This record gives sequence, structure tokens and C-alpha cells, in this order.
Amino acid sequence: MKSRFIPLLLCAATCAYAQLGPNGATASFLGSLPPKPTADITSEQQSALEKELADVTTAFQSVKKHERAADADIFLKAVRYALEFHEWYDKKPEDGVKKATALLDEAKKRIESLKKNETPWVNGSGQKVLGFYSRIDDSPQPYGVEVPEGLEWGQGKKPIPMWIWLHGRGDTATDINFVYSRLMAKKPGQFQPAGTIVIHPFGRYCNGWKSAGETDVFEARDDATKRFNVDYNRIALAGFSMGGAGAWHLGAHYADQWACVHTGAGFADVKRYQKLTPDKYPNWYEQKLWGVYDVPDYVRNFYNVPLISYSGEIDAQRDSAEYMMEMLGKEGLHPPHFIGSGMGHKYHPETIKEVQKLVEEAVEKGKPSNRTKISLQYRSMRYNQIDWLSVSAVDELWADTRIAAEIKGDEVVISSKNVRCFDLVRLPVSDAEYSKLKYTVDGQVVDTSAVPAMKTKRRVFTRENGKWFLDEEGARVYGDQAFRHLKAGGTCIDDVFYDSFIFILPDGPCEHPAVDTWVKSESQHAIQRWRSLMRGDPMVMTASEFLEYAKKEHPKKQQASLVLWGDAKSNPLIATFLKDGQSPLVWQKDKVAIGAASFDASTHVPVISYPNYGIKRLRIQGDDQSGYQKFMTESGMIVINSGLTFREAHDRTNSLQNPKLPDWAILDITQPPNAESAGKVVAADFFDDRWQVKPNMPPVDSK
Repeated sequence: MKSRFIPLLLCAATCAYAQLGPNGATASFLGSLPPKPTADITSEQQSALEKELADVTTAFQSVKKHERAADADIFLKAVRYALEFHEWYDKKPEDGVKKATALLDEAKKRIESLKKNETPWVNGSGQKVLGFYSRIDDSPQPYGVEVPEGLEWGQGKKPIPMWIWLHGRGDTATDINFVYSRLMAKKPGQFQPAGTIVIHPFGRYCNGWKSAGETDVFEARDDATKRFNVDYNRIALAGFSMGGAGAWHLGAHYADQWACVHTGAGFADVKRYQKLTPDKYPNWYEQKLWGVYDVPDYVRNFYNVPLISYSGEIDAQRDSAEYMMEMLGKEGLHPPHFIGSGMGHKYHPETIKEVQKLVEEAVEKGKPSNRTKISLQYRSMRYNQIDWLSVSAVDELWADTRIAAEIKGDEVVISSKNVRCFDLVRLPVSDAEYSKLKYTVDGQVVDTSAVPAMKTKRRVFTRENGKWFLDEEGARVYGDQAFRHLKAGGTCIDDVFYDSFIFILPDGPCEHPAVDTWVKSESQHAIQRWRSLMRGDPMVMTASEFLEYAKKEHPKKQQASLVLWGDAKSNPLIATFLKDGQSPLVWQKDKVAIGAASFDASTHVPVISYPNYGIKRLRIQGDDQSGYQKFMTESGMIVINSGLTFREAHDRTNSLQNPKLPDWAILDITQPPNAESAGKVVAADFFDDRWQVKPNMPPVDSK
């Protein structure tokens, strides 16, 4: 191992940011995701594959409800998407046809086995490719598995350890190429830990392990854990390049989930990686939104998990790791940072052995099942909890928020910054010990005698006028406001796309022709954008179709967020949202307004994300109301007129695939949608922590 303190001047002159081109693009970027084909198949080949795909898809219907149907469905989706988006990147068209045919042949074999309730492709050792249906959009998503020779696993066997390996960026690594490479893999991956399976999530293609890519990691983990009887406390997270960025991100944001985190290269924040100077900074709210993913804002979370990093000595991405070591050091953390002597963007063959040894030791030890010491740091409310500690309210949204707690005998000692209300839930102590616990928060001993301990071992603490109180259900802060809609940090429109959602299109035309044209175009763009980049078919229906759908029992979708397109005239769900009285949005025939921001409704469109307060009270005609009311009561957020807010221009580097709009914005649609935005943003802001419009809105273009 070489010291991480080798002067950066050693490589600055020859490799500074070599992974970025003059336009900020990664070296592999070919102008779009997915790229245009390099060896497109002929129309005859296309027709033949379409026919074969249709035949196999028909055969698949007989096993569609099988528990392991996704193991076959991943091949059908891979070929379907390749045909639709022309994802052919081989030297000649015949190579692409060969891949598609191999996948369809494998699908046929698996369908026949599923008919007999057999899954032989899972058995034994070696390379495997498996699938699961994602809770986000019910799409079949693939992942690879490496099972070492001689490893005994399964029910009745001793639980086994697992590594999750996050792959690097590959612009052409769409479903067909990822699935084929895992199916035909002959060589093992970067690491071969002893007695351990390694899984390779797809990560929804090429998004830097963010958004749906983030969810994909956990769904692949959970599917593999169930199938292979994995020890939940002995799971390591690792990756290189884009995968290293993913390991930085998921390691810091979910530090209680891993026995160890290994980061190989990879970016850690936007500003430094993009070499942005103040004159190049985006507007103020996009800078705040860097706080969703930027790892330096979550650095103290590495107190909860062992971290092992690697950089090539002359790798441009080494700078990100060095910066992270600097930030970790400021917090008193000094994890090992291995330097591969003379290496560029790859592992040194000897140094990788040292890395593997340390990760294996950490995995063998496992993450603590009863953690008594916790540290949490964050900016975005998506990441406001860790293990038995969560934050419910802060003093300033998007500010650096920190809280640490430690159980010392019969005392719980907590220190905090920017925290106004927090929960301790299911503390790892016995019932007898729990009843005797004392609590000291920021040096103050809190009186707990007036509020009995809850059956769930939950304690809620609130600071009021500089003093901490034990606060049952957080009533001092929020009264009777539902806890599920609190803002314990910053939120944004993109938050809804981490989990289940439904696109709901208008039943008819909008009030104004320009708005109607924009809604039709942008709703279709959002659907296709999701399919091409996030590799799934979102659930799409009209408002009237949704009203019928919602009457029925849909356990998997009852908490889905509703993405509504149109206006009050064209979409009755939007009309109900506007009439509820709690909606901050005013949208009339002549104007669209939020707070003091008011614009001409014929040329402006609002985009907004808001809790589902009013839609759930919508009444419809008919006798069968129970299923509908249950669906609407439990559904999540409401989004109006927006899909993912980062667009095609941001795909050139994963470091730019971040949220671009806050909780709400008003767009001037006389500026046509382009690769950077859906229109000209003329007003935008975050809501306050009670989901109210803030009185003093900064100018959109301020920095």
C-alpha cells in the first residue's frame, strides 16, 4: 500500500480530469442515452426478431404469475427495448441478432422450466443472471450473481456473506448487453471473496446509482438475500468508477445497511468534479439540490460503517477520493486509502489483494445487530434517519443537519445541530432496561416522567425556546399534522420517482391550446424518458381510467404517488386538488399563481410536488367506494406536470443527473422545451417545513 499523502502534483500535469471532455462529458458519451446504433440490424432482421419475440411473449403468459417469472421476463424486456430503441452496438448487425436470439432461447428454456415449477438456472455455482419485479413500476429488472465453487447455500444451510458490486459507466450497457454479458460470462468479476456470493445490480442502466438506480440496488439485494439465504449483517457494498461513485453515495446515505463500504475511484460531489467556479454556478435552488447526493454533506455517517478506498496513483478521479479523505479527516475519521502505484483508472494487481483482505475481515465481523452508537448527517429529508434514530423537524431546511446518540448504561446521550425534533425508535435494549433509561440532549437532562414509554419503544424529543422536551407524537411542533407529511429537511419533485408512481393523463383538452400542446408533448417525453433511461414501463392511464382502477384492491399500488398531467379542465384529479383549500396552487382560466408569483395561464404551466391531502377526499359516482377510498387515503405524493427534472443534456456525465427543480416552479412555455428544461423557469422555490409557500422568494436566477 502506498501512502495516500503522495503529492497530487505527481499527476496533475498529465491526467487532470482526463475522464471529462471539454464539454464536461465522460469519455464514453456518444451524444445520447441510449446512444444511436453503431451496427443497426436490417428491417428483415428486425421483423424476424419481432415475430420471435411475440411468440415467446405469448408463451410467457402461461407462467406470468409464477413467483420467479421475472427470471424469464428480463430476457423479453431486453430484446423488446433493443428493438424499440435500436440498441445495437456490435461490430456488425449479425452480432446483435445473435445476442437477441440467445436471450430469446434462454427465455424459452426458462418458461418451460417454470411450467414445471423448476428453476435450474439458480442451482449450483458459477455465473447467473436473475430478475425481480420492481416496486417502482413493476418492470422486470436483471442482476447478475457469482456463486463460488463449493459454496453451500440455501434454506437449512448456514447464512452466507454477500458483496454488492456496482458497475462502472457504460453508455451501451443497456438491458440486452448487460443481460447477455451476465448470461455468457466466463470470467469472474473484479473481486472473488472466499465463501461469498457477489451480486451485480443493473442499477437501471446509466444514472450514477441515483433515483431508480438507487432503489434497484436494494431490491436486488433483498431478492438475492431471500434466494441465497444471505446473512443480512454481512453484506459489503463496493464499486469502481461510476460504481465507486455509487459506493460513495449509497455508503454514506445508507451507512447502517452495510458491513463495509469500498469505494474505487468515482466522483463524490458536483462542484469539485465539474471544476465549477462561482461564475459557472447554477441558480440558487439547484445548488441547494446538490445536497441530495453530494457525499461531503453526509460524511459523518461513515462513523457507522468501515470505509476502505482505492485510487490509481495517476487516475484523475483520485482527486475526489483525496478530497473525501480531507473531509473525513476534519471529522476525525481516517479510513485507509490505498494508492495503486503507477496505475491510472484501474486496480493495481497487488493492491487489490490488500483491499479485498480488509473488506473480507470487515464482512466476517459483520455490522452490529444491536448498534448502541449512531451518527447521522444529512441535508435532504430522503436520508433523515439511520437505524433507530430519525429527525422529524429542523431549524433550517437544506442546512447541514447532524445528530449523534450513544447508549451508555442507563443513559442515552444525544448531541445535535440544526435539529428541532427527533425520534428514537426500537432502541436495542430490553424492556426492563428501556423503562429505566435517562436522556441527555445537548447537555440537558430531559424529564421523561410525564410521558410513559410507548409499546414500540419510541421517544420523540422536541426543542422549544431553547429547551428540550419529551414530546409525544411531536405535538409541540406539528399539532395534529400527519407525521408522514413532515419535512425534516429538503424535498424536491424528483423524490417521488424513487418509489411507486402512476402517470395519470388528462381525459380531454386543456383550457388553452398552448398548454394543451405542451402537456401532450411533455407527458409523452416523461414516459419515454423513463423508459429509455430508467428502463421500465411506467403505469400510465387517463384520469377516468384511474378512477375505475382505484375502486379495486391494489395492495402493491395503494401507496403510489400520483403524477397528474393537464389542468383543471382536462384532469378532474387536478381540479379536486385545486378546490381542496389546502392547495398552495391557484390555477384559473386567466392566471396561474403560487404565493406572490402570478402569471398568464395561457402561456405558463405550474409543476409541483405536494402531499396528498385533498385528492383522497374526491368522491365518485357508484356503489363500490371502499377500495377506492382506501387507495386514495394511502396514496403518497401528488406531482403535477413533471417527470424527472434532469434531462438529456445532463446525461453526458452522471455527476449532472441530479434534481433540477425544487418543490414547485412555474414555466413560461413560450420558450419551447429543450434538452435542459421543459420551459423557462420564471418562479421556483421550496415549501417550508409545513408545506406552506415561503413569503420571501429569491429571484430564480440568483446564486
